Amino acid sequence: MTSYELWLFLHVSATIVWVGGAVMGQVFGVLTKRAANPVESAAFGRNMAWVAKWVFLPSSIAVIVTGIGLTEDGNWQWSEPFVLIGLLVGIAVAAVGIGYVTPRMGRAGARIAAEGPSPALLAELNTLVWIARGLILVLFVIVFMMVAKLGT
Repeated sequence: MTSYELWLFLHVSATIVWVGGAVMGQVFGVLTKRAANPVESAAFGRNMAWVAKWVFLPSSIAVIVTGIGLTEDGNWQWSEPFVLIGLLVGIAVAAVGIGYVTPRMGRAGARIAAEGPSPALLAELNTLVWIARGLILVLFVIVFMMVAKLGT
């Protein structure tokens, strides 16, 4: 196995964890919403905040670091659109997910546990869910760009 193949394996594996985990988070979010149980909603918010910190953050950093390794160790140039756009947009998705959605999701879960659900709080959660879905869509666009090597 070459070092490039190792970087590629780590890159793809971290991407699977990041994107697949985000999709599963949405699936569990839909199931939690259907249950209409404030206790489950609170637990979901807290759990997703934990998953974001301990799964999504490390896997997103691994995707970025291994992508840099692939560029340095392979035939890809920083000037290639799929490399530059993938890096910048990947960092932006991670920043919005970890810096904006995650803390608000955690606080919303804590508020549901303490105060119970309110229309305003449920509306805030719904907005966060749609933002997260948008981020997942962007991640799939990045994956497509990486596979198709757009711009090369």
